[in-house]
Amino acid sequence: MEEKKTNKDIEFTDIPEGTSQDIYVNLKEKLESVEKFPGVYNFKFIITGGLEKIQDLRNILPNDEFIEQPSKTGKYVSITVKKPVQNADEVIAVYKQAGSIKGIMIL
Repeated sequence: MEEKKTNKDIEFTDIPEGTSQDIYVNLKEKLESVEKFPGVYNFKFIITGGLEKIQDLRNILPNDEFIEQPSKTGKYVSITVKKPVQNADEVIAVYKQAGSIKGIMIL
């Protein structure tokens, strides 16, 4: 019996560019193979272009824990958001919403 792996990071390169539904099917498969649901998922983002972008992200995730780490040069902010989720579909829904913010990189 194959053991289900948990707590592995999914790399940004694992998510192909584009808006095809196949991208999200692939992401869902990867999430379900490496994460344990329900649980707390750590969303990671890089934001450039000002503090208003952070507020845009907070509007999507209003009740969740934000950990902000500005870069040494101040050109970007690395953000981790800890959010309780029930399944991979909830993770994907957040990524879709966050992807609409200009100046955000999803990791």
